[in-house]
Amino acid sequence: MLWGGLLAVVTAAAFSTSCFYVIAASLSIFTMLYSSDLSISSLIGAWRMRAAARKDWHAMLEALLAEQPELSDVTHVVIIPNYKEDEEMLLCTLENIAKSPMAADRIKVVLAMEEREGPKGAEKAARLVEKMKHQFADIFATFHPANLPGDLAGKSSNTQWAYKQMLTRYSNDLNKRDTSRVLLSVGDADTLWHRQYFSALSYEALTMPVEQRKWAFWQAPMLLMRNMMSVPAMSRVSGYATLLFELAGMTNQMLAPAFCFSSYSCTLALANHPMIGGWDRDVIAEDHHMFCKCFFASIRDGKVGNPAEASAPKVKVHPLYLPHTAFLVESDGYISSCYARFQQAVRHAQGVAELSYAVLQYFNMIRDYGVFKIPLAAHARTCGVIYKMIAVHMVNQIEAFAVILAAATALPSIVRWVLTGGCWAMLRQTAAEGLLTALGQQSFGEASRWTVQSICGPIPPVLLMMVCTSFVVVKDLLEGKLSQPSRSACKLRAGEKDHKLSTPAAELDVQGFVGHSLGVVGSVKTYAMIFMDYASWAQWTLLFYGLVPVMVATVSLIRNGAKCEYIVAAKPT
Repeated sequence: MLWGGLLAVVTAAAFSTSCFYVIAASLSIFTMLYSSDLSISSLIGAWRMRAAARKDWHAMLEALLAEQPELSDVTHVVIIPNYKEDEEMLLCTLENIAKSPMAADRIKVVLAMEEREGPKGAEKAARLVEKMKHQFADIFATFHPANLPGDLAGKSSNTQWAYKQMLTRYSNDLNKRDTSRVLLSVGDADTLWHRQYFSALSYEALTMPVEQRKWAFWQAPMLLMRNMMSVPAMSRVSGYATLLFELAGMTNQMLAPAFCFSSYSCTLALANHPMIGGWDRDVIAEDHHMFCKCFFASIRDGKVGNPAEASAPKVKVHPLYLPHTAFLVESDGYISSCYARFQQAVRHAQGVAELSYAVLQYFNMIRDYGVFKIPLAAHARTCGVIYKMIAVHMVNQIEAFAVILAAATALPSIVRWVLTGGCWAMLRQTAAEGLLTALGQQSFGEASRWTVQSICGPIPPVLLMMVCTSFVVVKDLLEGKLSQPSRSACKLRAGEKDHKLSTPAAELDVQGFVGHSLGVVGSVKTYAMIFMDYASWAQWTLLFYGLVPVMVATVSLIRNGAKCEYIVAAKPT
């Protein structure tokens, strides 16, 4: 699909200018509508983040447990897969989790190390466990063996090994528990979880019907912005794009379901389902794959647990609008940081394999049940999953390539058109006769080129929408509006009677920023930075961090299957 689309664009550009402009315009119109949806949905999500950050989730949880003490056995297991990560960064991540009011009594942490790291990794894990063991209900380290048959080196296989070790360690305790009240969270090594995330997760899970809870994922917005001021502009743009895509996907799930991304949660009941059995060991995109695997398992589980009868999909990603922050890729120097981000993009692009996985699962369902015995909701949501992957991994990247090619081929004629008064004449005609009439009086090729020129203009409306949405979230983050803790969350230990803040609120920000008002000047500078990032680098970011990596990934997948060299993303120390 990817290479066929690129071939169609190049062939049209070489042999039929009019056809090429039509293709470029069609792709641009799709991307414009798609990006508009992302911007509007993200803006709604940004408003919901503000509202969620103002709630005292832990106080709400304590009130719920006081009313229903039988739910008090809720517990959390946090798995942190990592390989050759900086020890101070890992310590910061653990200390941040420890600031949750639930940490000392209800949070157990699994440091999922890689045996390949050698003695230094074991020593690092031992030091971290020793420093943090008094902060959690329990903390221990696992060491994923190297070269296990069927394992691909990466986050998914490491998470599965840690998950199995966790089941062994806590087997006696877990056998006595309701597994729908054991909440598993998987997070990247540099993720700063919101202080109230685990309290909010507990509250949302416990107030949900048990059957719905068993099939639930929970996802917080991922803000890749801890070091946004020090990375190259193209890397910042990729951070904005991640923000828009993930936040919009959580907020608006009408066309396609939200996927798990980076750091997420589910119940032990879901992970331990007989059709699931935890994380697969032979995939790279562990988050998207885990969602897809559970999604199709929920259809095959049947209406009343009968695998012989397909049901509507029961798996859903529920948004928790308490954001996590993490690093963008950053190395020493501008060029090395760009290259490191490109390497990460190639690894992320391996997730295009999940499109094949989803299509295969869909065909298998049709083969096993028949088209008309699969519920309409299952057909619709499966098509939504496939559509979302095609849009993300293919259409947007091909559109960026087509737009850059269109700009290059049309530039001489655009300059002549403007210098000879064509722009002014078009605006007068459009004002006098309307847009459709003005277009109708031009030739087919001229109308198509005009469409491309209009969409690819210097300040298209969709660009302004994306800039505004990104600015709102960035400003809220920098000012601490998304992470200021509530009074009950500021207790140093459970049981403390006084809820008074012992330090200024600004010092209690745990998302990587000391919150303070940007003021008018700071707001204007921040907006200008985001606008210039988008205006100068948006298409190039899609090209170099989107299209080229996915081209490399598809060649690798065709030649080598899912095997690839797993390179840990460089982060600031």
